[in-house]
Amino acid sequence: MSSLLVRRRGKKAAKPAELPGPADGVTGTASPWAGGPDRPATPASSGGGGADDDPPPAVVEWSNGPALATKAWGALLALALLAGPAALVWTALRPAPAPVTAVAGAASTAQSAAATERAVELVETWLRADSNDKQLIASLTNAPVGTLPQEGQTIRDSSVAQVEEAENDVWSVTVGVDVAEPAPGSTPPPADGQAKEGEQAEVPLVWVRRYFQVPVLVQRTDTRYSGPDLAVTALALPSPVPGPAAVAEAPDLGYSETISPTSPAGQSVAGFLAAMVAGDGEITRYLRPGTSVSAVTPAPYTAVAVTGIKGSHEVTENPADGDGTHALTTVELTRLDGNKTTAQYVLTLVARDGRWEVAGVEPAVRIDTTPTGTTDPGTAGE
Repeated sequence: MSSLLVRRRGKKAAKPAELPGPADGVTGTASPWAGGPDRPATPASSGGGGADDDPPPAVVEWSNGPALATKAWGALLALALLAGPAALVWTALRPAPAPVTAVAGAASTAQSAAATERAVELVETWLRADSNDKQLIASLTNAPVGTLPQEGQTIRDSSVAQVEEAENDVWSVTVGVDVAEPAPGSTPPPADGQAKEGEQAEVPLVWVRRYFQVPVLVQRTDTRYSGPDLAVTALALPSPVPGPAAVAEAPDLGYSETISPTSPAGQSVAGFLAAMVAGDGEITRYLRPGTSVSAVTPAPYTAVAVTGIKGSHEVTENPADGDGTHALTTVELTRLDGNKTTAQYVLTLVARDGRWEVAGVEPAVRIDTTPTGTTDPGTAGE
């Protein structure tokens, strides 16, 4: 801390220009008691005494600083001594971290994605390939390419039907794809592609869903980072396989009540769907307070016609507040080009103030789980 320079009795005072201007301890500016180029020296007191009679400014020193510092260090030392055993107890009792599971899960997801991408790429390339594409096929698999047709097939809408990890970083991927094939009963073209005179050159084609299985090896080449580098290769050419088995018996749906499209509930459904997909009216007027459903923009259809509604609970003309039902709604949609198509929605309807409001668009249908010969005790209050 800086002390203030003062004149002592019995000594000659220094000239103002000779007095240093020490920095003030708070503001860092020159002390007002010192003269200098920016401040004049403090004038003498008007009490009749000379300059030598002016009392010096008091010099205040902080005498408790060392004592507080000693106490602070003592407190820190005590805390350190107390924290030592606590830290040992925490180390012994805390649960073991499991970062390996998270990393393994992320790596497994990355490997699965890489395997499916390579399988889809190989299946599409293999189906479209002709005899000039052997090198292209060889770049995607370690298997020998073998024979390729003179003309590739036309395909569309490929997707992954199933993916599972086999063993040793090998993934089995089943890819579904629509293939254009000759219609059943039609005469296939000659093997050389040349039709004989008088024969029909073109054969009608139909889309057939086919499935192909591909084994894909996915190995990590660098484990230092969270996003591992992967080496991917198909170990074999695509093999045609049967598609996923169909369900032997479809379950019953949980919509036992018939709701008339002309009823108040049916009119609310029709108005809501027209506003949502055809841009006809304001959608919020059909929504229950607190429900958020947005209209599709731009509207993909020009009109909506409700052709049937099946409800999970019975609806009445004068419902009480809180009455509700899940409504499986079948509609006829008019496209922008004038063509019509049928679609279905599952809506939640709840009554309020004597009218039916839409409380949500459900993502899936309801399956009837009520045992045969019994009634659902919760239908009235659900």
